[in-house]
Amino acid sequence: MRVVLIHFHLNTGGVTTVVRQQADVLKKMGHDLLLLTGIRPKERWPAPVKTVPGLAYDEVSSGISIDAGETSEAILRAIDGAWPGKSPDLIHIHNPTLAKNRHLQAVLKTLQRAGLTLLCQVHDFAEDGRPEVFFEEPYVADCHYAVVNGRDREILLRSGLLEQGVHHLPNAVPPLKVCEDDTVSDSGHVLYPVRAIRRKNIGEAILLKLCAFQAHPLAITLPPTSAPDLPGYEMWRRYVADHKLAVSFEAGLHSDFQRMVAGSRYLISTSINEGFGFSFLEAWTAGKALWGRMLPDICDDFTRTGIELGHLYTHLWVPLTWFDADECKKKWQTARALAARRYGMAIADDRTDTEWREITCSDRIDFGLLSERFQRKVIDRVLTAGERASRHLHEINPGLARFGSRPEVRELIEKNRSAVLAHYSLSNYSKRLIDIYQKVLTAPVRQQIDKVALFSAFMAPSRFSLLKWSAFDG
Repeated sequence: MRVVLIHFHLNTGGVTTVVRQQADVLKKMGHDLLLLTGIRPKERWPAPVKTVPGLAYDEVSSGISIDAGETSEAILRAIDGAWPGKSPDLIHIHNPTLAKNRHLQAVLKTLQRAGLTLLCQVHDFAEDGRPEVFFEEPYVADCHYAVVNGRDREILLRSGLLEQGVHHLPNAVPPLKVCEDDTVSDSGHVLYPVRAIRRKNIGEAILLKLCAFQAHPLAITLPPTSAPDLPGYEMWRRYVADHKLAVSFEAGLHSDFQRMVAGSRYLISTSINEGFGFSFLEAWTAGKALWGRMLPDICDDFTRTGIELGHLYTHLWVPLTWFDADECKKKWQTARALAARRYGMAIADDRTDTEWREITCSDRIDFGLLSERFQRKVIDRVLTAGERASRHLHEINPGLARFGSRPEVRELIEKNRSAVLAHYSLSNYSKRLIDIYQKVLTAPVRQQIDKVALFSAFMAPSRFSLLKWSAFDG
């Protein structure tokens, strides 16, 4: 089989890791492979790589006059150079629905007209809180799509795609390596192995430190690199320093990561939004338990394979009286209205009133829906009211009392480790990938994504967090 893999770049990152896994398994299985990317990669790859500048992010190619026609021609020339006189069986494109390159949809439609078969793998949706990379034009139609979780597959099915035209391709999960030096002991720290972007919900990790594992320091591994995430990150760093909390940032820049994992009591996650959900799987492969927030629409894939995550919480409730609820309501409603406008849609005021009442039932709200401003007010309350405030949080969040203390945790670790290794191995990934390729090649589809339905699916009020949908307001 002749396969072309396309991505904007091959620099270090989550999607690039998946592209490399695909390249590795395809080469090992004896398939002919060509990689096309917008920027010359710095590292070696297991197959030929051709640079097509018109595939790069717009910000990278700014100042260079490149249009969709030129890029399409460059892709076709690269293919002919790799296989003179022959066409690839399939072109596998990664994240094509993100308008980080405004010409990409036109390029893909041109390739279709040239008779090439496309598989579009979506890792991240612009409709999921990323309006700055939203294509106003329709997405490429009459091709197959692949997604990394079952939630996204169901959303695409509700948005017009066919059962046979959208495929679930979960990522492989290589075991997380840890230092096996016998001198490494449990240092007592709790580890949040994450790049501290806003959707990782750093404020909640700090709240857990105060209410769920007071006696142990919290270590957060990496800083954000994107400009929108920096103000909130710096605010939390100042807050922790001002209140002399046992929370360390950028711990992964100063310590060996394997030793940090090996020396941790357990790992946590407080993220409010994930694509595949590596954080729910990797800890177990390192022989460590994971505690914190579960995202049911992501984790349902994992529990169906026998991975037990019932000890994680799905909401962290806080009283509305602990912050200015009226101001928060206005911020939340304004953010929803603005989000809809940015996608060319609208939400009526009476609808957002009803939605607000739904998410604040019993005069409380999920902490993960709040922006940093209101999260900080909640943490202020815990710091000033002390044990009384912490006790109240335990009353409305029973899971906090059991946090980190499950008696049979060793059995849980071994059970989950075995399930992760069994279901998310590279061997299984190879089989799934080739099976999908065969379906793409043997079952042409006529289908089109309904973008209004797609946007509506990601706008569920219970998941509409100000951390994701509003700018940092400090």
